[in-house]
Amino acid sequence: MKYKPLPIFAVVLITVLSINTLSAQQKRTNWLQGKNEYTGRWRVGVGADIVEPTGVDIQFYRLSKICTSDFSINKKIAIGIWVGKEGLLLNSLIDKQNTTIWEKGSFRYGIDAKFYLPIALNPYFGFGIEGGNRTLDNENSFSPDFIARIGIEQKVAGIKLSTRSALNITFFVDGKLNKCLNADFMYIMPGLGLRFHWI
Repeated sequence: MKYKPLPIFAVVLITVLSINTLSAQQKRTNWLQGKNEYTGRWRVGVGADIVEPTGVDIQFYRLSKICTSDFSINKKIAIGIWVGKEGLLLNSLIDKQNTTIWEKGSFRYGIDAKFYLPIALNPYFGFGIEGGNRTLDNENSFSPDFIARIGIEQKVAGIKLSTRSALNITFFVDGKLNKCLNADFMYIMPGLGLRFHWI
């Protein structure tokens, strides 16, 4: 019995299309590759700030890319908020930069924007404001600060949690300028800590 060319052609076409579809479906199961398609959306990271101030921070950020080989993330822009105590560990450095008498341990909170450069070490710079009461010359009052930062943020661990998620831990270190807006008080201090990201 002879087969007509048209049915054979149809079978070959269906087979080729099926193979291509299965291949595309397998590629989509790569969880990091899938996440790379959504680098434009905002994500959340939680940080522990050793200094300055000593406390915690939450960062909302957008990625430039996800490195699939080592679970590393490269940020593009971030908005951070933080709360903590001022000068708990490095109060002597603040004393040396000011003639105004101040008391350590003031509760501080703030918000800033950071901009990351797409080069090695993932450097960033940022600006923001910080608020909270502060005791200067034995007088406790609201003390707003202008904030400027420059630093780097690097991955220290990338842990795949499941087929669809991973934990990325970064270490950040920066120089932070605080300039009080209503008193003669300012300092430049190191800032450092760890940040945890779920991607």
